[in-house]
Amino acid sequence: MHHLTMLMITAVTMIFASVAGNPFLNAAQEMSCCLLAAGSCRNVCSKISLVVLGAEIEARENATQRLLEFCSMELLDFWSCVNTTLNELKRNEDWTGRGCCRLAQNPTCRMTCALSGSTNDLNESCRPSDEPEFFFCLEKREEAERCCSNVSNDTCRAICKDIFYKPGKQSNLKLYSSKGCFHQIPKCLKSIAEVKHAEDPKQHLHCCDEATTATCLDTCRSILHTATTDQEIMDALAEKCSPVLPQSPMWSCLLKSGSTKPTRLPLNAGKLACCTKATRPFCQNLCWRAFQADWETAWVQLDAQCLSSNSEGELRRCLEDADDSCEIGCSGLSYCARFNDRPTTLFRTCTTAADEAAKWEADHWSRGSIIRGLGVPVRVAASCPAETLRAAACLLQLRPCETRIHETRLCREDCLELMASCVDWSSITGSHTAATLCAKLSPGRPDAPCVSLGPFLDNSQNDEAVIHPDEDITTPCKRNPCPQGQLCVVQPNGANIYRCMPACSLGEMSKQLVPIGSWIQIPRFDQQGCLKICQCTTRGLEKCRTLNCFNFKSCWVHDRFIQHKGHFYLDCNPCHCFEGEFTCSKRSCGELRMLSLPCDCPAHYVPVCGRLGFTFASACLAKCAGLSTTEVEFGSCSSRHPCVHNPCDSSERCVRRPRVCLTALHKPCRQYECVPIDCNPRDESSGPVCDQENRQYPSVCAMIRAGATLGYRGPCLKGCSLRDWVCGINGETYANECAAWADKVVVDYEGPCVAVGLIGDETKPRCGDAIQCPPLKEPYCVGVTPPGACCPVCGGAARLFYSKKQVDRIYYMMDEETDKDSVTLEALLVALGRQLQVAQCALRGMMTPDRDIFIVVQPITKKPSMLQLRACVTETEKLVTRISERSPLIAAEVPLGSLSRAEIAHSYISSAINIRAWLATVAVTIFLLNILS
Repeated sequence: MHHLTMLMITAVTMIFASVAGNPFLNAAQEMSCCLLAAGSCRNVCSKISLVVLGAEIEARENATQRLLEFCSMELLDFWSCVNTTLNELKRNEDWTGRGCCRLAQNPTCRMTCALSGSTNDLNESCRPSDEPEFFFCLEKREEAERCCSNVSNDTCRAICKDIFYKPGKQSNLKLYSSKGCFHQIPKCLKSIAEVKHAEDPKQHLHCCDEATTATCLDTCRSILHTATTDQEIMDALAEKCSPVLPQSPMWSCLLKSGSTKPTRLPLNAGKLACCTKATRPFCQNLCWRAFQADWETAWVQLDAQCLSSNSEGELRRCLEDADDSCEIGCSGLSYCARFNDRPTTLFRTCTTAADEAAKWEADHWSRGSIIRGLGVPVRVAASCPAETLRAAACLLQLRPCETRIHETRLCREDCLELMASCVDWSSITGSHTAATLCAKLSPGRPDAPCVSLGPFLDNSQNDEAVIHPDEDITTPCKRNPCPQGQLCVVQPNGANIYRCMPACSLGEMSKQLVPIGSWIQIPRFDQQGCLKICQCTTRGLEKCRTLNCFNFKSCWVHDRFIQHKGHFYLDCNPCHCFEGEFTCSKRSCGELRMLSLPCDCPAHYVPVCGRLGFTFASACLAKCAGLSTTEVEFGSCSSRHPCVHNPCDSSERCVRRPRVCLTALHKPCRQYECVPIDCNPRDESSGPVCDQENRQYPSVCAMIRAGATLGYRGPCLKGCSLRDWVCGINGETYANECAAWADKVVVDYEGPCVAVGLIGDETKPRCGDAIQCPPLKEPYCVGVTPPGACCPVCGGAARLFYSKKQVDRIYYMMDEETDKDSVTLEALLVALGRQLQVAQCALRGMMTPDRDIFIVVQPITKKPSMLQLRACVTETEKLVTRISERSPLIAAEVPLGSLSRAEIAHSYISSAINIRAWLATVAVTIFLLNILS
């Protein structure tokens, strides 16, 4: 039945979906001509990929148009170079191998391919042993040319080639014939598109119960009992149960069915992804063995020979994150009471069990017993201060986290002091010293990130030990109150503070859970450092797809290599290399701190809607982001109703569903969904919705059946206003504050959007008298003015960068339209929001004009306490560290795994006056009060 599923998915895909284009539109291989330009011209030119120009005629036309808009004709050398390059590309444009150039890993090979006219031209630059996927692609395309060249009809020839180009997504003779090509089937095609035998179709008889007519019901039951091939089943059902609608209950059931066994997981897929962080091949191999299948023998060696070494700190932290991530707050402890009431400190294992273990450990040490974990027998000296011993035992058990990289090791200076005051050196044999023992407990360098004992030896009472409930923070999911196998997720502004979600584990030994329906990335067994993606279902992991492997260790930038994770500058802009792809900030290079917009665009709000579903404040900003005039429409995306032209069938209802697509391959980025009028109201897979009367329904279908109109998606929210229009920081106008929050967008100001704010380093109002900014929740707080927004807001903020190549690869492997929603901004923000533990904080975000992602973590209350504000800032910084460190909590889930780096964006702000003036005012006030008193 699995083949039937794939057959029907292919049929539906060909009927309902458009053909995807090249999956690597953003390949960072610019023309050498760009070196002859500067300023905006250089910026635009650097985004034009030579590989894409070689593969697509349309891309060459668009590139010329964009260069004409930004590059002066007086740049004679530049235009001479461009014209020569375009002519060279055009000369060999008929070579089918051009479509494979994107798979070449070596930059020289890739650029040679872009200009080549045959495989022979590659001999000097490309070696088959180094480029297996590239040459496999060339072989398939050459085979397609040989097979399909005699097919005279252009459409039939294209379909014929498509069968070769997409292994695993092959069409079949039925569909090939349906295009009028039944009399042009070459013999070589029959061997590929042969009919597959059905695999026990009777096990899917329950799907027939969803049939809408008696004829369809009888046909379904009969054919599933008697058919021997998938083709027979498809023919019978297509004839008697038409139309073939993937969202209708019966077809949906059949499409989701499959008798194949779920993918076998390693012992711990999350930890397996950490193995590439090992600095030594020996440790990487041990890690791979331990978490794939050989736990008993490999783990002992890995722990003893690798994880205690300072050189393997990145590997150790990654493995710790998979089991015990750093989370906010510590309370309820008895023995380690001095670690209580630290609501914004991060800990790995602040639990009552760890508290009891610390007490046992300290008692054990105080009686002169051996201290474990140091690799040598060590006794505690009788002169050791009791509080120091207690603090050390508690720190080692509770494991507080340093904020920058989430290190949990004791600082070197503290360790040396501990060794001097608490170790009985008379009992130690051998050449051990304080330095050799501290090498086991502390980082190698004295200035390395670490955790100090000092704050936990302080006996002073915390001022926030007693907090009013309305000003406090709660972390309901920290100890997971849900049944086993379910994931706890906080719900800011929801009726319930958290909810439990059915989930999949990432292996028998894994604590990490991902919700049912989400996609994950797991390492490939056949090739270390490479990935495959699978969907978490009630049966386990299914729909697995192998991703093309791009294991880059450096970036090719103009004429030099930049190492993976390396930082460098282009002009005045800081850049970062990540797995062969580099990202740069795009500020004006005149004065670093001058307020401006990308490409020096004017601050005029004349919005256009880009085809990926997000609004640019002007056509200039859209051009700067690489969009052509055919890829934008005038007016904001929120002002355009996608259902006006009734894109759905007569048996369906069109319902608005805004999306921001992360990949340029998403053509189109649909802003609606078609819901069958006869849908099943019991199917709650779409999730709850709130109508315009603030009434909640369990699904879109239930709302339609009730005759209601959609207000926003998700549960009805509390604590937000339903009055009047508001403008979001993304430049979209929302009916009310609740609708903006439901779309995970921060409100900029009241009323419709009318302005765009210049981007700069200072956090202050940026739209002048045109906009009346709302007062800050606190007159002086940590916050940010988001890029392009008008008004500052309190809360934590960060700029996130993601790999366009990675989301392109993932999108390209998705068969079903609903699966492609996993590479949208909404999916990314929802997945990132599940990482938050504080119920009083909500994560909201937007796409910036530079196509980066900007997030703000805000308190949900109208008048938040300083503790709540601080907690939201800490949660933001926690996310930034996880992304920067490539924590398995980030790397395992699609699309979070595409995040390549993150930067803190918040700072101290004031709503009325600058910081210096505020501090001066406070100083004068204190001075006057002292005089008067």
